[in-house]
Amino acid sequence: MSTHSKRSIPWTYGLLTTTAIFWGSAFTGSKLVVASVSPAVGAFIRFGLGAMFMMIILVSRNRQAMTIPRQYWLQIIFLGLMGVALYNWFFFMGLDFSKATDGSMIIPVLSPVVTFLLALVFLKERVTLWQGFGLFLALTGSLVFFSGILSEGGLDHRRLIGDLTFLASAFCWSVYTMVGNRLLQQLDSFPVTAYAMLSGALILGVIAAPDLIHVSWTDLGVDFWLIQIYLALFPTVLANWFYSQGVQTLGPSKAAVFMYFVPVSGLILSGVILGERLTLVQMVGSMFMLAGVWLVNRRQKASAKRMTKEKAV
Repeated sequence: MSTHSKRSIPWTYGLLTTTAIFWGSAFTGSKLVVASVSPAVGAFIRFGLGAMFMMIILVSRNRQAMTIPRQYWLQIIFLGLMGVALYNWFFFMGLDFSKATDGSMIIPVLSPVVTFLLALVFLKERVTLWQGFGLFLALTGSLVFFSGILSEGGLDHRRLIGDLTFLASAFCWSVYTMVGNRLLQQLDSFPVTAYAMLSGALILGVIAAPDLIHVSWTDLGVDFWLIQIYLALFPTVLANWFYSQGVQTLGPSKAAVFMYFVPVSGLILSGVILGERLTLVQMVGSMFMLAGVWLVNRRQKASAKRMTKEKAV
């Protein structure tokens, strides 16, 4: 490793920590948004602005960077549908029904579990004993987490619907991750992300159209627009760029470790700004989920290292 690379590592750690804080803050900021507009409208404004920022950056680069072969466009539109439109529609809808604390645990923690399960089914990946145990812990933890809703004095149907919607959001992100990873092996990540965000924003516009005519635009204060600009610029554009820099410098395995800070930052910010708290039962379920995901990811890294050594021999 070069001296320049070694010096850049602390800076990269800072970028990845900032990324986790930005992504965690999206739950709190978006919860404030759905207090003023419908979930579809909130998602459309955020990603409409985000797509605009991304396209400005893309256009400022050389013309060749904007070009993507025609045969990939359907895949990019599919990424926009799953990873931007449906993911964020469910994300905002979940926040409308449930708490930001629930979303900040369910989506970032269960997304890798769902991704791994999809890989087992569609990519026929083999499961080690430790991965199986990790999956068992994560799924058990999720059941405990959902049962924690009962510990606050009876079943809150609205909150349960919101939490299940968060789970649908995690599923969409997992599909996006699987398809996107294969596509990014062939194309530059920035234009793919920019065009996927643009197509997703357009789809969100169609979904939000019935609600847009009912929005009282004059009643939306400056604070609403400042939150939306923050969500579009920081958790959407800058966080993705910072994360890509982290992956480039440290590699995907080390960069992924920082994603464990996303639920932590989400819980802290939701508690400070919104006054939300997890129940004791939900905290126990959260620890099971985090331990399970850590085991699955840890064994995946070990397996990858062994494969690399075997190939070297």
